[in-house]
Amino acid sequence: MAQALMKRGKRSVATYIKHECLRSNSQQQLSELLDYLLDPEKELNDKNLPVFERLDWIRWLIAGGTTFDEFAKTVRQYDNATMCGLVWTADFVAYRCRTCGISPCMSLCADCFQAGNHTGHDFNMFRSQAGGACDCGDVSVMKECGFCQRHGPQHQQSQQGAPPDLLAVAEVMMPRLIFRLVQHMRDHCAPDMLDTYTLTTADWEQYVSLLHSFSAMGAAMRHVIAKAVTNPHVYSNLTQGAKASSNYHRQSQENYEAALKTLTCPAVPEEFKDEPGLDSPLQHMTLLDELLFWTVKFEFPQKIVTFLLSLLPDDSYKEAFTKAFIQHYSRISVALVNSLDRSRISNRVVHISVQLLSPEGLACKMVDEHHLLPIMLGSLRHMLNGVLVCSAINNSEENFHLVVDCAKDVLKQHCCWPIVSDLINVLSHKPIAYKFMQNEQLLHFWFDLLACFQGMNLNQRELTQHVEYEPDTYYAAFSAELEICASPMWSQLVHCKDSSTCLYIRTVIRAVASALQDWFDAIGTQPHSRPNPMQVSFHLPLHRYFAVFVSQAVQNQDQTLAELLPPSNDFLQMALIHPLQLQVVFHEILCGMWVRNGLQIRGQAMTYIQCHFCNSMIDADLYLLQICATKLDPDYFVKTILERFHLWDVLSFVPPGEVRPKLGFLDGEHQMPMLEGALTFLCTLLSVRTLLGLDEAELTRQEMVSLLCIADRTHSHLMDMMPEKCGLTGQTKHFESTLKEIADYKAPNFEAGGVMQQGMYVPKGDIWVSSYNPLHVLLRAMYRKDFQASMDRYTKYVRQNGLYKGTDSPWPPFRLPGRIHPAYVGLRHLLHCRTMHGLLFTLLYKAVHEPNVPDAVVYLAVYLLEMAVTTPSTTVGHRTDVSSSPKDQQFSTWFPSDCVFVNLRHVIKKVVVTLQATPEPPTSNVTNLEELFHLAPSAMSISGSGVSVVAAMLPSTVIDAMESMLANDATVSPNPAPQYVSQGVSADLDSELKTMSVDVDTSMLALLLKLHAKMAGKQNSYIPVGVRGGQQGDEPLTDSRIGDGCFFVGNLLDKICRLSEECSRFVIETYRRNVPEQVEHNMEDRELTDREERRRKVRERQQKLMAEFASKQKEFMENVLVDEDEVEVENEAGREKGAASAAEKQMYDCVICNQATPSTDDRPLGLVALLQPTSVLGHSRHSDTPVELPVPGAAPFLDTNTRAEEFSQRIKLLLEHFDENSCLLSVNIGCEGGVHLQTCGHYVHLDCHRSYLESLKTPGHQHSLQVNKGDFWCPLCRRLANSALPILPDQSPASSAPVSQSDTDMVQRIATTMATRPVTPGTSALTKAMGGVMEFLTNTTYPRYKTISKAHTAEGVLLFVCSVLRTNLELELLQRTDCSPCLPAMSSLVGKKYCIVPLLNVLSMHSKLLTTTPYTELWSYITGVGRNAAGKSTSVAVYHEEVPLLLKDASALLIQLVLTMPATMQRETYECFMKVLYNVIYVQALTAMSCTFSEEERVAWSTRSKDVSFTSLEGLLHHVIDNLSSSGLYQELVLRDRPMAAICQSVWSPQSVETSVQEFCLPFLRLATLLHHHMYDVDPPQLSTPNLAEEFRILCQHLHLVRGEHTPPPSSPCLSPPVCRPMKGFQSAAGLHWFCEDPRALVQLWCTQFAQSVSEHPACSRLLLTTCPTWRTPQLLKLPHLFDEIFQFYRQRQCDTCHSQPKDPSLCLVCGQLVCFKERCCQQQNVFECVQHSVDCGGGTGMFIIVNSSLIVVIRGPRATIWGSVYLDEHGEEDRDLKRGKPLYLSMERYGLLREQWLTHSFDKACKRWIFHQDKL
Repeated sequence: MAQALMKRGKRSVATYIKHECLRSNSQQQLSELLDYLLDPEKELNDKNLPVFERLDWIRWLIAGGTTFDEFAKTVRQYDNATMCGLVWTADFVAYRCRTCGISPCMSLCADCFQAGNHTGHDFNMFRSQAGGACDCGDVSVMKECGFCQRHGPQHQQSQQGAPPDLLAVAEVMMPRLIFRLVQHMRDHCAPDMLDTYTLTTADWEQYVSLLHSFSAMGAAMRHVIAKAVTNPHVYSNLTQGAKASSNYHRQSQENYEAALKTLTCPAVPEEFKDEPGLDSPLQHMTLLDELLFWTVKFEFPQKIVTFLLSLLPDDSYKEAFTKAFIQHYSRISVALVNSLDRSRISNRVVHISVQLLSPEGLACKMVDEHHLLPIMLGSLRHMLNGVLVCSAINNSEENFHLVVDCAKDVLKQHCCWPIVSDLINVLSHKPIAYKFMQNEQLLHFWFDLLACFQGMNLNQRELTQHVEYEPDTYYAAFSAELEICASPMWSQLVHCKDSSTCLYIRTVIRAVASALQDWFDAIGTQPHSRPNPMQVSFHLPLHRYFAVFVSQAVQNQDQTLAELLPPSNDFLQMALIHPLQLQVVFHEILCGMWVRNGLQIRGQAMTYIQCHFCNSMIDADLYLLQICATKLDPDYFVKTILERFHLWDVLSFVPPGEVRPKLGFLDGEHQMPMLEGALTFLCTLLSVRTLLGLDEAELTRQEMVSLLCIADRTHSHLMDMMPEKCGLTGQTKHFESTLKEIADYKAPNFEAGGVMQQGMYVPKGDIWVSSYNPLHVLLRAMYRKDFQASMDRYTKYVRQNGLYKGTDSPWPPFRLPGRIHPAYVGLRHLLHCRTMHGLLFTLLYKAVHEPNVPDAVVYLAVYLLEMAVTTPSTTVGHRTDVSSSPKDQQFSTWFPSDCVFVNLRHVIKKVVVTLQATPEPPTSNVTNLEELFHLAPSAMSISGSGVSVVAAMLPSTVIDAMESMLANDATVSPNPAPQYVSQGVSADLDSELKTMSVDVDTSMLALLLKLHAKMAGKQNSYIPVGVRGGQQGDEPLTDSRIGDGCFFVGNLLDKICRLSEECSRFVIETYRRNVPEQVEHNMEDRELTDREERRRKVRERQQKLMAEFASKQKEFMENVLVDEDEVEVENEAGREKGAASAAEKQMYDCVICNQATPSTDDRPLGLVALLQPTSVLGHSRHSDTPVELPVPGAAPFLDTNTRAEEFSQRIKLLLEHFDENSCLLSVNIGCEGGVHLQTCGHYVHLDCHRSYLESLKTPGHQHSLQVNKGDFWCPLCRRLANSALPILPDQSPASSAPVSQSDTDMVQRIATTMATRPVTPGTSALTKAMGGVMEFLTNTTYPRYKTISKAHTAEGVLLFVCSVLRTNLELELLQRTDCSPCLPAMSSLVGKKYCIVPLLNVLSMHSKLLTTTPYTELWSYITGVGRNAAGKSTSVAVYHEEVPLLLKDASALLIQLVLTMPATMQRETYECFMKVLYNVIYVQALTAMSCTFSEEERVAWSTRSKDVSFTSLEGLLHHVIDNLSSSGLYQELVLRDRPMAAICQSVWSPQSVETSVQEFCLPFLRLATLLHHHMYDVDPPQLSTPNLAEEFRILCQHLHLVRGEHTPPPSSPCLSPPVCRPMKGFQSAAGLHWFCEDPRALVQLWCTQFAQSVSEHPACSRLLLTTCPTWRTPQLLKLPHLFDEIFQFYRQRQCDTCHSQPKDPSLCLVCGQLVCFKERCCQQQNVFECVQHSVDCGGGTGMFIIVNSSLIVVIRGPRATIWGSVYLDEHGEEDRDLKRGKPLYLSMERYGLLREQWLTHSFDKACKRWIFHQDKL
């Protein structure tokens, strides 16, 4: 039935079916038709009905008789969707506006963003990593002000719904179409076919694409699809209807049920057993449910995921889809763990979940009704259960804690990230976060889960040998803590900003404290336990959770620590253990004690303080330690720090030479660094206030100041390095205002050589004085060199501004502690405890009496004491009686009070130390206590009498320390690791302990006075305030923190004296005991007398030195004085001899052998040079206006003809009408693919050069060099080179021999020289070298550019030879202002050294060899002088097949004539060439002028100038017009296309003709002047500003075409530029110089030849008129100001070659062509398109802007480099690869630099990082 119906045709059947559905509501025939089209027992691509035909039938049926395109257009008219919903996949370019966004996950497609108003907003463009969807119109995700005009709630109100008949057929067909996709997945779900899911979905891509086309029709069709997939009745009818009893459907159902069993649900945790629905089996009620199930089963096929997401704008569908997704959520975690491609699945899961869980209302509904939070946490726990191992912390047998194994793929491949991302997303909604924090069951489960990360990636210190294989697990561990632990923590805290959330905070703190206690119990930790010093883990997430929440409660909710902390101090003592151990090990790593663990351990330490981790790790640890210091006994706390840092040995008072029991395991080299680390830690603990009460603005300022003090930074670098709280938004709200306050912007600039800099921010000057905090810099510095860099910058500033004038380096300006929250006042008790004072006394004593105490220890100790003095104590200390001879290291018994001022005056007489009576046997090789365990295991028991022997001799603190150190060292055997057991120590049987008293007899105040004297280098350097100022307190107390050690110690003493009268009296008494009283009273008189005595001695010394100097001067004059006449004669002879010697031999320094020698025949030298092809000249135009890059709104450019294009047209016409050889000798090539030479100016011997090249061929020396092609680095300056141009030996100056002869004789002598063509003599070696250079010149460019002739003739090679010289001369002119040799270079990049002369020698030799016919005939023709001695022209023939003289290039003729002459050609000969060729180009100019006249103007000029002298412009123009009037030239001009742009005038006056003639001749004069400059070392005349008329005049004078007022005679060499004064009424005809008797006849001959050519070849007239000699400097394309215009226009544009959209589109900056970058689609003979285009467009040099990254790639021959970007953001920075996505603006400075480097061919010099592209770009 269906097949019979289909024979009627698609349109007819579709129309019939639609009418039947509407009329009778009967679906019988449609159902039968669909049964045939969607038969599940047949493949979609059945041979009887191909897939395209099947899908086309479906399109026609749904369209109801119209074409599918017409139907789609009609349906879109009823699109009343309020949301865009455009779905994209990875690498799609989208936008995010933080100003408009409510959710941090919001994103917009490019169309909606461009259509919305986001001017001035904080937005960025980004490249999607996992995919996404456009949120435009979604009020739950973004504000309405950011919607485009097409979306939003108002859009739905303005649209009408679709008529019922339009989608009637679609409503019937859609369920069947979706179910057919489900049936296909059922059929391919067999267990043995699971690996073929990619293949099966690929077979159905066209089918799924059809569903996509339905969804793209808009809201009306999406609603139809949504109804089909969410209606339970539809699903029931399809699966349980009448057809369900067929064999196929039974098998299909069995496959489905079997698949349900394979996708199991993970076990529900015990905590959630009572939650309903968590472990229930899957029950699919709709097509959507089953379709999502198969999506999970087949690992999220991209097409199906995109289709499901495209329906989200339908609200009812979105809720149903979210519910189904939550139902399958726990199964998704199983797929994430078991899949082979976890990364792809993770991205697609996040692609779905972020769209569903971002709206707050929907997420809350899922949490309330479908237990989303327990499902998430349970899924996460299931993923971790498989990677748990037993913890090894403390190596205790009682340890039953389980921790994750970071080496497993679950953590290394971030499999948990999708679930954690969803958890963070839902916790960003305030109601959900509150529910989470008040649910104690969820919290306990969450913290039990986090306990699995507590102590992960445990590091065991290696003591014997370096670890063989460094583990790579630490990055996975840090990522896991940041992603899984810290990120959800900050997501919760962001909602706890006021006192209303107090209950939630306290609930979390109780839960995490309980989890911490459980962890302590699990690892066997007790309040007085000591950690294993050989172990460390950087991961303590429970400690940090506890610390951060306590900080939040205190700061934002005004709660006290007593309310938040457990009542017993046992908890804090246990909480102190591991964070403190982490700080100790951190400093051990910096000291190099963990070096045998490899670089990875240092990497962990650096990551621990890195900006992305520090807020969540070290800051939290430091705050927890500050809490412990606040609440615990300060003496206990300080003593614990000293023990953990192993400082007992270094703090002992045992005299040198005595032996004492070793208490720690620090080697001597580590003692002082660890002491410095402990002091740094104490100072940081007491002064850093990151979590002690600073608000967000103060924190931002503090962090920014530290970053800027280390180095100047770009805006993005500064933004990236600001500590972050795991991606929370709003962290940078104070960033811009703070940056403006503390830093100045330094605009991008360029260093020498064109190196580009970016916009930088530098700290303002007052920051160094008021805000620079070295301790905070140390806290944030990943490398200690960063801290040193900040100190160097600080020192530089204070010296430059006169704030510090000392010779030594200033001390770090540590800042005194600022205000803190009242809850933390107890922290300052550390400064007022006796243990701290004992430590400071010991440090000061060692600083005074020991020479090897580092400066850092001294200034940290002084800083601690200054904090103690300036910080008032909040407790009342009671004085106690103490012994004047306390025991060593029992610091708490040294002083009588906690008051620092009492203890400063307290004098300690002696210190009792414990010594070892008999030294240790010298034969023992014991290096640490771990080896001692193996040597004397029986001595390790603390039982019995061993304790009593030790207890009588050692203090308890020493015994505790020895127990800890010895026991811990016993655990370091690497294989296997022993169990850690707390053990003691007893006296060795062969040794005993004794005590002795060390005399000290001093106080801290006395030590400070001595320290000041030691630093000042003199006794009694400190004068007390009372003595210095007359009365105590008269002098103001300085707050300056700038100074050296003397300044800070003196300042501290001043403060002590002002704050305590007793201390002041003590200091004065001490001072007066050391200084006699009478000296004190007579101090001023004594100082005055001393100053006068010093002045007297200085004067006496000066007089003595002057007398000695006068005596020696007189003796010298008497010995060397000779007769003046004799001296003059000798000097004159010497000058002549030196001049002759210099003329004979010029010395050159070889940069290889460092010998200074002349270039000789036996050992010639060469000039180091770089040869490269170039097409820069070919891109010249007649206008300076650059061509605009085609973008929307760009102005069209009319004159697009380049020099290369016009030359191609000209040479084509010449070759068509004239003899080929004559054409080759009439022009120069090289504007395309010419050869450019440049040099660094250094010389090498040619034999040294050959040896150097051979050495470079050895392996390891060929990086970025093609040595086989001659590449090498100049041995001196390291610039790239590839040739050495030979220097001819014994070259006499070309202008040294004056010549006096007539003009005729000169012409005939030149003709004779041309006939003989003398080649410069030289040895075979020199000739071979020059031949090698010529071969290299030929091979430098590409074959297509070497000649314009198809035949390989001598004339073709000669054309190439002459063109090389022409190319280099014109390129040099391009680099000067206005292309004039009289103006300076345009850029500093222009080289100051040239290689024209050596090049000229090479070209001259080969030119003579290649010249088959002498130039004598041509010379006679242009001079009018025959070659006979009579001087009369006997034969001037006209060659009909030759190019007429008036069509030949005068510059080309000049180069040919110069090259045919000897290398030592005299200057008069060159000037003769100039005069002859000036006549030619002058007649060419007049001919061109006459062609631009109207007929009336020609008649007027011819009549008016009849009687004027022939040598004037008017007379010569009259003669030219008369001779050409009968040729038909002027009649032919009527047919020409366009006038001559450079010389066309509306009215031709004599002055305008004169000006045009000068403009026509000026390019020739410029080139001739430059060549003259190089050949004869004569500097061109200079102009201050461009002036064409003045330039023409002075160039004519300079070349001796006319005589100026100060022009030197022709016979004398001109060694300096002539001084040219204006000549009134200067006429260009003044430069004419005729050598023949009848110049009228000669000009008539030239015109006749040209006229005859015109009559035979009329195209010659057009050829002449298109010849414009004036070319402007080449320009790059004019780029738009905004890079976004380029990006939006070209990122989706098709390539003109392959007609596809490039993955990486690129634009040539010279011509604007779009090319495919690094793609094979457009390759030619295995050469990719960019490389090929660089050859076609740039002669091997190409500049391409990569559209997707904004970078410019430069291709130069076989190499390529990333040049940088010419587009910068508002802060002057590049945005490479558009990672930040901020608006980019064109930097004209950078673009100008790029153009300069292109024009000057200096890419090789400016760019340092080159690669060989191998034709793959």
